[in-house]
Amino acid sequence: MSATLRAWYLQGEKGSESEVLSCLLRQWASRPENSSWCIDCLRWTPDVASLVQAHQPSVLVVSDPTCLVGSWLTEVLVSGVGLVAATPLEHAAALLPLAEQYAVEMVPLPVNIEGLGLALLGALAAARRQRSWQARIDQLQQRLNDRIIIERAKGILSERLGISEKEAYQRLRLQSRRQRRPIRDIAQCLLDAQPLFSPEKNGSGGSPNSLYQSLADRSSEKM
Repeated sequence: MSATLRAWYLQGEKGSESEVLSCLLRQWASRPENSSWCIDCLRWTPDVASLVQAHQPSVLVVSDPTCLVGSWLTEVLVSGVGLVAATPLEHAAALLPLAEQYAVEMVPLPVNIEGLGLALLGALAAARRQRSWQARIDQLQQRLNDRIIIERAKGILSERLGISEKEAYQRLRLQSRRQRRPIRDIAQCLLDAQPLFSPEKNGSGGSPNSLYQSLADRSSEKM
């Protein structure tokens, strides 16, 4: 690990367990093999979600169950931050719904340094997997959105010009090459221009040639 990895320990009410966990975190980070880790201890506040989103620590560590209440935690976990929850076994069931969806690792109380270190590494790995999956999902969603726009544009050209969808796609692709712009953008231009040629809007259907020319003109304007 070469980049700095930051863990935030969110402390609740002062207590012996809180102080022990803070000490263990610093001891673990002081080991030579963990030199890439930086540990910060801070008191939990209602605006902790905005602090986390602004500074993006790699992992949050929490032992006080009162810190795990509220919508702030879901906001943080959705952003791809890992969570280590130090909790008694009897309280672990309450964290299962979060652990099933996000990068959450649980470590039993009382904590030992080896268990804490493994939980930190596990939460980091899970958070990285979550970000990777989310990036893939976003990419697939974008492809689907682009495909929907292109299919709609093909349908409009096919109907207006009386051509096959294959030829309609070829025309879109040709215009894309001419303008040196993604075919999705060309298709969106056509969809944007479609209301101008709707009989309901102006009382005339417009000619196929004028529709295609409008597509070319609107594409040129955005270059």
